Amino acid sequence: MNRLNLPLVLDTLFAGVCAFLLFFTAVRFYTENAALALGFGIAALILFGALAYVYISRKQNKNLLLSRDEKNKKLLSLHLSLSSDEYVKKLFKELFGEGAKICGQKVVFKDTANFFRFKMQPLTEDDIAKVIKYRTESKKRIYCVSALPDAAALASNFLIEIIGIDGVYSALKDKNLLPEKYVYEGAKKVGFFKKIKSRFNRRLAAPLFWSGLGLLALSYFTFFPIYYLVSGSVLLVLSALSLVIA
Repeated sequence: MNRLNLPLVLDTLFAGVCAFLLFFTAVRFYTENAALALGFGIAALILFGALAYVYISRKQNKNLLLSRDEKNKKLLSLHLSLSSDEYVKKLFKELFGEGAKICGQKVVFKDTANFFRFKMQPLTEDDIAKVIKYRTESKKRIYCVSALPDAAALASNFLIEIIGIDGVYSALKDKNLLPEKYVYEGAKKVGFFKKIKSRFNRRLAAPLFWSGLGLLALSYFTFFPIYYLVSGSVLLVLSALSLVIA
């Protein structure tokens, strides 16, 4: 069963309600016909709610794919950094395919000597210098998580190509060689209430208070006081909670 996408539902509802209030208020003001205004408001709610749903859902799907890739890149970085040298060399030998050979600390494929320097911190100039010292007639390439600007400049000066985690991830993904299980899957999931608590801070108290107070005040001048009463009350409660649990 698919989980309810609460942010999508709430954002869509919010867009629809905003459209309803805008059209209802404008039409009623200019025509003084509540029934006509209500009809326009409901139509606007449905139309703009549907448009918002399509736009937001597409944006969410795109962001979900990007965030999923970024998460997998971080897991892959840690996985390769914690794996043995033999595992890494065998993995890339399989990636390069037929003709690739493991030679000491590198994998030679065609006319390129491939070195692997996966570590938690970006490569430094010292890391590049170690590769420079290797005597070989082949082109040199370093696979790593990332490299400092000075290290990248030094590598470029000696015609050494650096492949970061973005390129490593794409290459392994294209060949279906991404690990089925990573060495480290990440920290424990944050609980629901901890997620809620993390959203609150004392700086939210004042804006929530004044917004809630304003909505309560508007309930005295509107045809739909219950909406403003409920919304204002909720904001005041959130204002108090932001001080209590922050």
